Amino acid sequence: MRKFRLPLGITIVVLSLILTVPTSMGIGGATLISDEWWGQFRVINPHGKLTQLVFISYEPEFVQTSGPVEIGDPDGDGALDAYELSGLWWNLDRYPNGVPYTINPLGGLCYGLSTGAVVSEIKAALENWDLAVDYENYESCKTTYHVELYNDDVTVDYFARASTWLPDYRNVITWGLLRPKVIAVASIWYVSETGEIVDADIILNYLYRWGIDPDDEGSAKLSHAFDIQNIVTHEAGHWTGLTDLYNEEYSEMTMYGHTKYGEVKKVSLEPGDIAGAQKVYERWRK
Repeated sequence: MRKFRLPLGITIVVLSLILTVPTSMGIGGATLISDEWWGQFRVINPHGKLTQLVFISYEPEFVQTSGPVEIGDPDGDGALDAYELSGLWWNLDRYPNGVPYTINPLGGLCYGLSTGAVVSEIKAALENWDLAVDYENYESCKTTYHVELYNDDVTVDYFARASTWLPDYRNVITWGLLRPKVIAVASIWYVSETGEIVDADIILNYLYRWGIDPDDEGSAKLSHAFDIQNIVTHEAGHWTGLTDLYNEEYSEMTMYGHTKYGEVKKVSLEPGDIAGAQKVYERWRK
């Protein structure tokens, strides 16, 4: 990864994917997100020369939204499409072969999944966003551009950890202990003045069961598990520069902020998801 010096005031954004689940699952052990932040929507946490900014998403009764850009129903499926930008972006001039990232698959292995299967699911999730930027437009699956958003050569490291408290300038997708009702977290460090991302992680919660749907059509085997590709595709949307949408009219979109056991519809992007990704990286599409 290319090294460069950062100005003061690097910020971290945490965007959580939430689901109502039984509290009987318990907590146990230290979590990766401070309990002091519970119930707050926006947390500013000074940390020496750095500042941490945290956005937390909650269950439906807590939801506050603003600013989505609607694009109608271009695919004619009866559901409205929209996107909302976080203001964050990868400087692809620094990454001519795409943004590198590392996968720690240990959490998947706990449920009998192979390293190869876990890595394949996660790579497919990020490839969704690669393809989205390359599409001619958000209504077409015709690829006419050659933007490499995420690097195809993934590093596998069983010791890799997310850097939620200080940046380590290494992009990691892994499992970790989060509190109940939080399924996953996308943690992003960026340059305060520009929004350029310098470090991003995705954490899947150890408290829940994880699986892989063999055909992405929904499966009884996943009735009590979360599909890895489904959740990582959503979280990778935050890496890409999009924020959550919570209004029910956007419920078919990948960036809709709620999920449930066995859901797989987020593995394929909707026109609103694609339009948002293309807006973020339009400079490199020209």
